[in-house]
Amino acid sequence: MENDDDNHEFYFNHKNYFLRFKSNNEDDHISKSIRHALEYFVDDLKYDRNKTIDYFFNQPTMNNIFLFITQLLLSDDNCICVNSAYIIGSIIEIENGLELFLSIFTVNCTIDVIQRLCQLLTHSDFDCVLNATGILGTICSSKEGRDFILNHTSINDIVSNIAMLLNSMNVWIAGNAALVLARVTIEGIGCHLILTHNKHHEILNQLLTALDINDANRSTNLAFTIARLIEEEDGKKILINNCEQNHFFEILLKMLEINPDKSINKNACYALSCLCTSQYGYQLCIQSKILFYQILVAIEKILLSYDHETVWFALMSLTSIAKYDGANEYLCYSKNLLKIIKLLQEKWIDFKDIQDESKLLWFMLHKHIKPNQPRIDSIRNTSVHISWDSYMNSSNEQDIQYCILLDDVPIKITRKTNYLLNDLKSNALYNVKIQYRTTHGESMPSDATIFQTDDELIPSIINLHVVRTAMTAVRIAWESLDISTCHSFKGYQTYIDDIEYEFTTQCGITIGSLAIDTIYNISVCIVTMKGKGPCSSINVKTDSAGDCLPAPPTFPVIGRRELHIKWQAPEVISGRFSRYELICNGRCIYSGTEQEYHATMLKSNTEYTIAVVLITNDGRFRSRTVKTRTLKDEFHNSPRHSLYEPPTQSQLKLKRIDTFHVRKTSSNQNNQIPTTRFPKDSSYKQTLPVIFQNSKSRPSRNVHRSKTELYSQQITVPIIIPSLNINRPLQINHLTQSKSVERLLPHLPRSLQRIS
Repeated sequence: MENDDDNHEFYFNHKNYFLRFKSNNEDDHISKSIRHALEYFVDDLKYDRNKTIDYFFNQPTMNNIFLFITQLLLSDDNCICVNSAYIIGSIIEIENGLELFLSIFTVNCTIDVIQRLCQLLTHSDFDCVLNATGILGTICSSKEGRDFILNHTSINDIVSNIAMLLNSMNVWIAGNAALVLARVTIEGIGCHLILTHNKHHEILNQLLTALDINDANRSTNLAFTIARLIEEEDGKKILINNCEQNHFFEILLKMLEINPDKSINKNACYALSCLCTSQYGYQLCIQSKILFYQILVAIEKILLSYDHETVWFALMSLTSIAKYDGANEYLCYSKNLLKIIKLLQEKWIDFKDIQDESKLLWFMLHKHIKPNQPRIDSIRNTSVHISWDSYMNSSNEQDIQYCILLDDVPIKITRKTNYLLNDLKSNALYNVKIQYRTTHGESMPSDATIFQTDDELIPSIINLHVVRTAMTAVRIAWESLDISTCHSFKGYQTYIDDIEYEFTTQCGITIGSLAIDTIYNISVCIVTMKGKGPCSSINVKTDSAGDCLPAPPTFPVIGRRELHIKWQAPEVISGRFSRYELICNGRCIYSGTEQEYHATMLKSNTEYTIAVVLITNDGRFRSRTVKTRTLKDEFHNSPRHSLYEPPTQSQLKLKRIDTFHVRKTSSNQNNQIPTTRFPKDSSYKQTLPVIFQNSKSRPSRNVHRSKTELYSQQITVPIIIPSLNINRPLQINHLTQSKSVERLLPHLPRSLQRIS
């Protein structure tokens, strides 16, 4: 221990007594010098151990000095032996000092220091025994030191001698002896050495006898030693066979129940957990039922401790017990354990080891406790809503899950405490169970809750809507039925104003023969083998006639002999659309699907009445008639010149015959050729046109073809060919011409062009 007295000085500052630790032939003088050097060394260690050892490590002959001091353990002088043991024990308490000791004596066999320490354990001087046990305990603090001692030939004697010291009247010697055994049993070979020792019966009895609760240090180390010995199956059997079973539990109970020292509580809990690592150890506990109950109650009190490690060891001992079947009967005997666990989780919320151990214990308690049966909240034909109690109270952990078993088959894992079972069969029996699942494992399934689904309910029609309407018909549709929800499906029944109309298996129907501009109530229901389901209704109004009429035609372009005509489709088309017809002065001049037409070869300054007819499978729908007039021809009586002729050229004049009629014909809908017919009466010759011969005849203009679409037919055109010789009699030849006739015709006056 350090001394703050500044007046004291180290002896090694006045004289280097380390130089005396060397061989000399003058034994008496050397003995006196060595005695003084040892005393100086001891006094300096007591004054300031660290500075003294540092000064020792700075000596150039440190190894030789240490080896020489160790040889002094062999001295018969108790004072020299005690002081040298004290110096060695002080040096090896420093990590560098222990390394120095092991480096010298694990390879140097000139001095058997372990053998000498074993002999000192039976020395009559208590100081020699105390220092020897202290040195052995310090050596066993490291893995290399334990291996060095356990592999020594004197280990059996060391164990038996140490066991004899457990009940020493000197509490320091007994405490050091218990420490040596506790550190030896850290290694498995040390436990095996004690259990197979030829004096193991005496050693184990001395262990239990030395468990005096009034000596905290000794009891703590011995409790740890016993825990290590009974951790293996052989250790349990050897200990119980050589010791009275109840005596062991009585001592264990005293360490848990009476002693206020937390270290004893921790090691006692550790001993109990080691005992219950096997079924054999657990059976030993329940065989001493009364003592076992008392031990568990004592552990519950330890759980309320304010020492973090003590609480964790207590939880660990309970989890080692909770893994066995039937352990809940003992663990929950006091009815307070579950409440204490909840309290621990709130109190030690920042300590992960306690949180994990408490969760594990909670799970293991519930693992052997069946969850409550799930509750049936509602039942339908294909679904059932269930709920159940939570695994923990309001502070439910996120890692808790619930497994739902339907007819003993897991179907869903959820964190909620309710669930809707779907896709069930109607009028069928089922059973449902609940099972807790955590990161530690699964609980036992709850008892089954048996239920029966209702009879099959016929579903309603979904999304009944109108597809389209007409004046005399409507079409309605709806979503297709999921057959999996209705196993006895047959079809759909439709109603018009609550009167059965038609049965169908399709998801839509067209209803005809309705009145124009009338509201109908149409209903649809599902039909199964068990009957009809509820109806879904919709009100539908048929179209009015006005809505189905095309708009009146318009005339974007009006010429002298042409009209550009356009029209719009009606807002509602009744039936299936076929085509449009354009009626001009009572005659059809266009039939097709376009909504515009360019009419040509009309008379100038003439009024025309035009209407549009829409044709569908429901009939013909005619627009309002519109009148229009072509522009006036201002050049009717003035000479007309071709663009490629000089203006002085005379023209060929033909006198119009009032009885001529022009008819448009064509071989198809777009080609039209005017046809001239002569009257059959006798006055024909008198009304023939007079033909004059000029020096040059003017080329004839091509007659414009109409775009009116008419039916194809054979065309026979009477052609008038004027003679250029005025002296020759007039001849009229009738030629049959089909397509090339246009180039033979002279230019007709505009007044001869008509439209019929």
